[in-house]
Amino acid sequence: MDRCVTCNSELADTSKACPTCGSAAALATVAMELPPPAPNGAKSAHAPPASPKPPSRTSLSRLSETSIPDDGRFLPGTLVNGRYRIVGLLGRGGMGEVYRATDLTLAQPVALKFLPEAGVTERVLERFHAEVRIARQVSHPNICRVYDIGEVDGQPFISMEYVDGEDLAGLLQRIGRLPADKALETSRKICAGLAAAHDKGVIHRDLKPQNIMLNKRGEPVIMDFGLAAVASQLTGAEARNGTPAYMAPEQLRGEEVTAKSDIYSLGLVLYEIFSGKRAYEAKTLADLLKLQESAQAPSLTSLAADVDPQVEKVVKRCLNPDPAQRPATPLAVAAALPGGDPLAAALAAGETPSPEMVAASGKTEGMDLRYSIPLLVFTIAAVIGLPFFAASHDVLQKAPFSYPPVVAEHEARKIAASFGYTQLPDDSSIDYTDGSPIRDYWKTHDRQGKSWSDLIAAESFYTYYYRESPASLVAKPYGWISPDNPAPITAGMIDMRLNFAGRLREFEEIPAEKPASAAPNSPFDEPALFRAIGYNEADFTETPSLRVPMVAYDLRKAWKGPATGLPGIEVHVEAASLAGKLTAVKVVYPWTPARRDPPRRSGPADLIGAFGIFAMTAFAVIFGLVFAVRNLRKNRADRKGAFRLAFVAGLLNFLNWVGTIHHIADLEEWNFFLNALGDSIFTGFTMWVLYLAIEPAVRARWPRALVTWNRLLAGQFGDAQLGASILIGAVIGLGLRIVLELVDWIDYVRDGVPPFNSLRGSGSSLIWFGANAQTMQGALSTGFIVFFTIFGFRNLLKNDYLAALGTAAFFAAIQGQGIWNRPDPWLEGTLLAVIFFILALMLLRMGMLATIVTIFFINTVERINISPSLSSWYTSYGLATMALLIGIAVYAFWRSMGSRTIGDSD
Repeated sequence: MDRCVTCNSELADTSKACPTCGSAAALATVAMELPPPAPNGAKSAHAPPASPKPPSRTSLSRLSETSIPDDGRFLPGTLVNGRYRIVGLLGRGGMGEVYRATDLTLAQPVALKFLPEAGVTERVLERFHAEVRIARQVSHPNICRVYDIGEVDGQPFISMEYVDGEDLAGLLQRIGRLPADKALETSRKICAGLAAAHDKGVIHRDLKPQNIMLNKRGEPVIMDFGLAAVASQLTGAEARNGTPAYMAPEQLRGEEVTAKSDIYSLGLVLYEIFSGKRAYEAKTLADLLKLQESAQAPSLTSLAADVDPQVEKVVKRCLNPDPAQRPATPLAVAAALPGGDPLAAALAAGETPSPEMVAASGKTEGMDLRYSIPLLVFTIAAVIGLPFFAASHDVLQKAPFSYPPVVAEHEARKIAASFGYTQLPDDSSIDYTDGSPIRDYWKTHDRQGKSWSDLIAAESFYTYYYRESPASLVAKPYGWISPDNPAPITAGMIDMRLNFAGRLREFEEIPAEKPASAAPNSPFDEPALFRAIGYNEADFTETPSLRVPMVAYDLRKAWKGPATGLPGIEVHVEAASLAGKLTAVKVVYPWTPARRDPPRRSGPADLIGAFGIFAMTAFAVIFGLVFAVRNLRKNRADRKGAFRLAFVAGLLNFLNWVGTIHHIADLEEWNFFLNALGDSIFTGFTMWVLYLAIEPAVRARWPRALVTWNRLLAGQFGDAQLGASILIGAVIGLGLRIVLELVDWIDYVRDGVPPFNSLRGSGSSLIWFGANAQTMQGALSTGFIVFFTIFGFRNLLKNDYLAALGTAAFFAAIQGQGIWNRPDPWLEGTLLAVIFFILALMLLRMGMLATIVTIFFINTVERINISPSLSSWYTSYGLATMALLIGIAVYAFWRSMGSRTIGDSD
């Protein structure tokens, strides 16, 4: 049976006034009977019962009550459970009595909450235990801590934090309202405490000034989770428990109660804090509901002239009758208050802010147009200008002509047919590689006045390798074709290398075990051979063969002659045939390596290096697993963010596989798929573990670096600051790319050696798609590593500039590992260090998202290859990549504007 909160008399009907003292129990009781909710969430057609005038605040229970008529059931000095010494009765209410006591074991003051002596039903006990279970889930400086539950003489009690102070209701009754500054500070801390409860899925349901204590330091502490519940467990009549004067409209109607209902109660509390008055005064529940639905509370600024208009806007949003129109979280309320910074408050309290708090903190307005417009213009100019600048001195642009892959594949098939292999293959593949040996050769040999353009025109620095087979080319385990995968062991397989002008440079055909009968040493078609290699047979003389082919043969021949256009170079042509058909051809230049030479044996330095990498990898895995499990157990980890990051990383890895492998019409494709899926899952799992291991430490010490990153993980793709971070990251990445291009250009001007282009992502639309997925996945993982390396140095050195220097030295050493072989190692090493220092310093300011975008732009703009005439086969892929980067920049600029427009005065 319930009791009156004023005189503690038993109440037979809580919907009526107390028969003993006349208090309006209906508006003060904790759990009251309301009309049944209308079907389908509609408003009830029955008006709630009328109620007498609500009791004054002096009649409401609070822990600071001093005018107590008796000492309660336990006299001062009573020893409870051999551990707690009763000091005195603090207060009593409908949910029981609260005593101040001393915990003799820990020698500290506590509060003991006992249920009423009468009316301890099973339902009440269940709620009492629920209060402990729920309250112990929430740990925050602005939430009253619950320690334990016990029982004495059959009466259960809770031991909890003793808050020495008074409740907010009593304070407001004494002084009217809080001063503006104190009101803002108190409001933010109430928001932070309520947010901590909501983070655990706990809805308070009875938030009111009487349940908020102010301790001696003036810090608010939210009390009384007796009506709190996990949101998913609120059903039926339980959803309507609470104090009607502080209930949301949907709660009064008996509809669904959510965290937005607590936001409404929070708005009512804030209204009282700033004005000293209740937002709505009503004699009956029907009148109260009508006032709430009209949302016509008196203006705060009319009640208190010093209230900031922004406060009134925030409170008005909280009191919106439609839950969907209220702020999403208490943190959003705190952030919207003037000067609000809940993140700083959490850090000052020594708390690890939640990912939601991090995402809700920081700026929400857009970037000033006087900054964003120049950044956009720079980005577009750099994306368009860099490829044309590179074209002035790179290898690809110095070649007068090159076949696209599809035409080169056609030429390779024509060459094979001219050698007598007219049977069309069941499967074929073509790819390309750069010819580093030829460029390195001409760096150290006399070019006899020939320019690099002349040398490249005479012999391309790029090479196509072509594979064909009478069966599917099964390149295990994933499907990526290489010169040695699949192994050339199937009869009828052809392996061919052509330069970019379609001239044959190597050829091998795997003959059948039972070749066609023919006379031994039958001659082969020599004119067809010389047509394929692109040299004049008349200029060559026969010479002894110097290289043995890997395939079977019964005849070998060799020739030597001048290499047209290459000064002082004698080319050696090797050929072998079996039964009158060529099985091997090799055009040998001075720079041509022997493909079957054994690899160099690993020395001690190599073994030490390999062991070091293995040890670092093993340490990272063990470290990641240990700390990930630790953070999960302590409930510090961002589970949702880690899952989304892992999913995206794994998906990008899988999309790279889809776009770049050689797909086959064979059952082995299923094995490729399973292997790629497993590799993608492992990639995602690795990112998941490392993120769970490291991210909580960053969030606890450097949360502002994760603001836009957390907004991205939360799906806030339209956020203005997120757009600004992407735009700034693009500018940093392009700036760094410009410096790297200038380094290549300086080398070219000084030595005349042209740099190689990256042709990755050219050849087909599917390859382009897969290459961009790979670049994004690489930027995600590399950016993750770079960012957390910066964080590690920052945490170790305790200074942003020192952290930037440490990061710069570390990555300059990795990036420039071969720099000592260059002409000016000190100059280029210093330049690299300066670049990384600026990058690290910028990323310390901008955070993780900008880091990832920076690396994506650095690596992607490198793949933009465009001929000045826009006629080369790779130009279309370069233009598509250019459009992708410009599209990202334009989108980022658009979102960074926020509510601004181009026509704004700035």
